[in-house]
Amino acid sequence: MNSITAHDGFTLNDLVSYNEKHNEANGEDNKDSSSDNCSWNCGEEGSTDDPEIRALRERQKRNMLATLLFSQGTPMILAGDELGRTQQGNNAYCQDDDISWVNWDIDGGRALNDFIRKLTTLRHTLPVLRRGRCVVDVS
Repeated sequence: MNSITAHDGFTLNDLVSYNEKHNEANGEDNKDSSSDNCSWNCGEEGSTDDPEIRALRERQKRNMLATLLFSQGTPMILAGDELGRTQQGNNAYCQDDDISWVNWDIDGGRALNDFIRKLTTLRHTLPVLRRGRCVVDVS
């Protein structure tokens, strides 16, 4: 199983938008969950209107998704990552609100979703991108 993000950490969009976690909303003073997100905000913490930073973030998301889908193994994509979903730098732990909910009508999410569709089509079309059987080295 290969993944970039999972349910108990940053979304893909947050991975390229935040250097630090922002778990203030759940009332635990940002002390919950790991602070090691291996993330980079591309020059500005959180959402931005800067077109250069936004373009870099979009490119970074596509780089990571291509690496994931062209790697051997089973890819796992976090629900909503295909649309650019954000949790605003929060881990959704202990949240039942718009931070943890998936909005399937995110503006601008279509382009990223179309990109993933192209990647999965290539993965399906080119046998070299997927292994036909599991190979285990027991040496």
